[in-house]
Amino acid sequence: MPKYTLQELSDRAEISDVFTRYATGVDTRDWELWRTCFTDDVVVETPTVRDGFFAKGADQLVAMCKADVEGLDATQHIITNHNINLNGDTAHCTSYLHAQHVLRGEHSGGHLILAGYYTYDMVRTPDGWKIKKYSLTITWGSGDASVWASAKARMAEAAK
Repeated sequence: MPKYTLQELSDRAEISDVFTRYATGVDTRDWELWRTCFTDDVVVETPTVRDGFFAKGADQLVAMCKADVEGLDATQHIITNHNINLNGDTAHCTSYLHAQHVLRGEHSGGHLILAGYYTYDMVRTPDGWKIKKYSLTITWGSGDASVWASAKARMAEAAK
């Protein structure tokens, strides 16, 4: 069993809190909270999500995620099994993801589950630990992948 210093325990708890804010921010559509998880220059690559997803910069990332999930009725992101490797003011982490996406009403079968893992590079900032780079690898999914297009169509209709 590893023995941790108080600083390492504190860092690990603070990093885990970032993942909690990440899931809570997306699932409650609290985009200001979600934005606090990232450095301004965050880089995101998710080649296994739909046709691939790339963002550079926290503001672009928030706008892209918001456009993806605002049309859904509900999401639930469960981020677990944090493997945190600390190296001073940086950390490399992996975490499991189980995410549910729900679209009710006009879309029959509007439920999609995606599962896989995140890989994060984190940095300590004056405002606490933040994600500097991350990727998402989807290892399996279940349900109706067309909920994404239907959610976007719903948003476009609402904007009229």
